[in-house]
Amino acid sequence: MYRFYINRIENDYHYGELARVFLPDDEFEVIPLDTGGRHLALRPGSFLVNESGSDDRDEIKRELYKLLVSLTDRTSDWGTLTGVRPLKLAYEMLAETDSTYSMCEALAERYLISASKIALLREIAEYQISQNMGDPSSKAGVYIGIPFCPTRCEYCAFASNVAGADEIAEYLTKLLEEIRFMGQLVREHGTEIESIYIGGGTPTTLEADQLKQLIETGCEEFRTDPGSIEFTVEAGRPDTITAEKLAVMRKLGVSRISINPQSMKDETLRAIGRDHSAEDIRSGYRLAGRYGFEVINADLIAGLTGEDIEDFMASLEEIIDLGANNITVHTLSVKKGSRLRENDPEYYRRNTMTVQSMVDYARERLAREGFVPYYIYRQKHQMGALENVGYCRPGLHSVYNIRIMEEKQTIIGLGAGAIGKVYYPDEDRLERVANVSNYKVYCERFDEMLARKLKYYE
Repeated sequence: MYRFYINRIENDYHYGELARVFLPDDEFEVIPLDTGGRHLALRPGSFLVNESGSDDRDEIKRELYKLLVSLTDRTSDWGTLTGVRPLKLAYEMLAETDSTYSMCEALAERYLISASKIALLREIAEYQISQNMGDPSSKAGVYIGIPFCPTRCEYCAFASNVAGADEIAEYLTKLLEEIRFMGQLVREHGTEIESIYIGGGTPTTLEADQLKQLIETGCEEFRTDPGSIEFTVEAGRPDTITAEKLAVMRKLGVSRISINPQSMKDETLRAIGRDHSAEDIRSGYRLAGRYGFEVINADLIAGLTGEDIEDFMASLEEIIDLGANNITVHTLSVKKGSRLRENDPEYYRRNTMTVQSMVDYARERLAREGFVPYYIYRQKHQMGALENVGYCRPGLHSVYNIRIMEEKQTIIGLGAGAIGKVYYPDEDRLERVANVSNYKVYCERFDEMLARKLKYYE
């Protein structure tokens, strides 16, 4: 057991998160203290960090990081960073230095980030800047949550449930009521909507007529003409896709859909709890291709149980061939609440070199195919302490994905599990407005969900 005594800090959270990148929870303690300038006699395995008494968190984390590297003989490409939005820090550095070159130097010096990850951040920042998307705070985004899936994947910890037709219908009734409620507030305040994103779960768990009602209500209440804004529907599971549903979405102006295989290996699909085959994914892409969606997104996960680099390479190659023009490469995260976390909580610490190879290969292969990285985020308990990166063919990025990561726009979250965010530009501050995650509790406490929104959005 290592004990890291950190001088002159009040909260050990950030330092514990950094130590967790290198060590399992049961192998270390982070202990705040104030030496008062006294000399400490430490036992073997105990270390004093910040003996000088600095109040600079980044300086203290750099010292702890170097100590962890010396103890474990490992490094992290993300240096001292443990947060989910590294690009946000890059933009802060850019504002301080006024050049991407100086931004890169500052990131390396302050956070000890590797050259490869700094180059990735720089490429994403330069792409986003080149797209000239305007002031994010002048408009709002809408997220609508459908918390249902045909089955639950082993790594999933989202608000997704397997439910019957009656339960789904009851939930949809409440959701439509919440959309109407928020639509009225948006109209009263003259808020302009930039994007609508229907996610989950799997929104195409809904029947075609239910999807039609949901999309029409959203467009009507938020005063958006079909096709006039970025409108995304996740059709993530191919076993929920039908020609009728695709026709409804396309007719009503949905411009972007996601068909998310995670893997194109049948054995993997069975292992992670999916009741469909790779051939079903191929059929879903062929069917969607007939309807002329501007963007079809695919998600792949590096690090799934039992997969090696050749499996991942084959999945990526096939997804490119099927015509996905927006591809997000996720690194597996072993999340609380997932079956994988319950069965093997330390899974994310193994095979990290293989996963690193998968991520590196994806970046190189997609670049050769003409894709560019356009957004990035990280999660806790992610294999190799790596990242998730969205790639697109130039011009086919998701504005919603970029806005949600830069945190400078109000996001109206609707439905069970949805987390809205109200942005106050004068203070550069966000207030979270979260709905409960369980769809049954959402229906039971529906009036409370509306009251929360009224408090913030009024």
